[in-house]
Amino acid sequence: MNNPFRLTSFRLIFIYTILLSLSVSLVLFYLYWTTERDLQVESDNKIIQEVEQLRRAYTSRFRTKDIRSLAIAVDSKSKLPTANLYMLLDLNENFITGNFNDPKELTRVKTDEDGWIEFTYKNLNDDNKTLSYARGREFTLQGGYRLIIGRSINNEIYLKERFFLALYGSVILILFLGIIGGYILSRNFLNRISAINKTSEEIMNGDLTQRLPTSSGNDELGKLSSNLNEMLDRINKLMTSMREVTDNLAHDLRTPLNKIRSNLEVTLMSDPEKNQYKKSIQEAIEEADNLIKTFNSILSISKVDSGTSDLEKTSIDVKELIDDLVDLYEPITEGKNILLKKDVKLGLKILGNKNLLSQALANLIENAINYGVNEVESVVVLGAKANSDDISIWVSDNGLGIKSSDKEKVLGRFTRLDSSRNTKGSGLGLNLVDSVVKFHRGKLKLLDAKPNGLLVLIDLPKSRSS
Repeated sequence: MNNPFRLTSFRLIFIYTILLSLSVSLVLFYLYWTTERDLQVESDNKIIQEVEQLRRAYTSRFRTKDIRSLAIAVDSKSKLPTANLYMLLDLNENFITGNFNDPKELTRVKTDEDGWIEFTYKNLNDDNKTLSYARGREFTLQGGYRLIIGRSINNEIYLKERFFLALYGSVILILFLGIIGGYILSRNFLNRISAINKTSEEIMNGDLTQRLPTSSGNDELGKLSSNLNEMLDRINKLMTSMREVTDNLAHDLRTPLNKIRSNLEVTLMSDPEKNQYKKSIQEAIEEADNLIKTFNSILSISKVDSGTSDLEKTSIDVKELIDDLVDLYEPITEGKNILLKKDVKLGLKILGNKNLLSQALANLIENAINYGVNEVESVVVLGAKANSDDISIWVSDNGLGIKSSDKEKVLGRFTRLDSSRNTKGSGLGLNLVDSVVKFHRGKLKLLDAKPNGLLVLIDLPKSRSS
């Protein structure tokens, strides 16, 4: 990783570190400002108290221009072990008394508009005579005498220096730890991204068996990898299903086309009569009709599955729908010695497309007629009943039924339980039923009939008028 700023994760961590440093600086500066202000106010109040005491003493006891008693009071206060500073000067700025006595070294650092001054001084009570900082007030008395009263602000200055030192150190430490931590986290993040990119390249090269690495922490990147893996599983499943559908479709198209070609070729090679020509053409038309029916089924399923179909839903009387289907298929079942029964009550209504539901139920009836026969007595039942939340419609037979392991499989396109694919049909009947049920937001179940056979159950939402 030559340039860590190219990584989004490092940039985000770096920006967050800068913001954190600014936040810490603002908090520390606010604490310093409030503390320094409180200390200054306290110091100023004490100076004001001293000024007030000396002012009362001077105005009450020294109405004459005698300054000696005031000098005695200032001298006594100067010798007390406090932080207060005093200096009394005459008209010529000669030192009279106080605890710092060199007016030439008294430098006014700053003068406020309200008369407050900040200055440097050397304390007479300090053996080292170190330069100190103070804040106070200056007064001009009668006779030209000057009185300076102040307090040392060395502690405040020390606090300020320590604050800025702590501020600089904190910001540098935060930046250092943030950059190092961001670098480490970015390397870890980059390693995971590199593994995902490597796997993605293998998948793009055609190896759909590869899956993105996931972490045990179940973080956002791990969830993304898990979702993408599920998507790849789904894509792989669809690709496998598409290959199977393509193979089955090719086989189902080849068989009738070969049959048509063989019949026509035999007819041309022989010297048939008119009836033989007619028979061959009729068989070709029947096979072509089967092909057209297969393609129509595929188109119907695609329309329903895509959701782009403009099929309208209306309120459907279930009894009327079942009666129409029974009337349609009863002649066929009678010709094959199959008993077609219905079990439905009045007042059952569902919201759906009548043509789609009729086609789906017709497919189930045809499957029962073709594959649900019984050597003793074949019975096909078409029924419906109302439940608390939906309406159930079913078609059952008493044939051999379907194995539990094949019930999910038969709902796929071009799926036949006969691996040789020589049985009648296209393998699209149950797939169309499944698509129609999903279009109506219903549920499709393949159950075992009692005592034997298959029961196909469809649960559909009720119509509001039901």
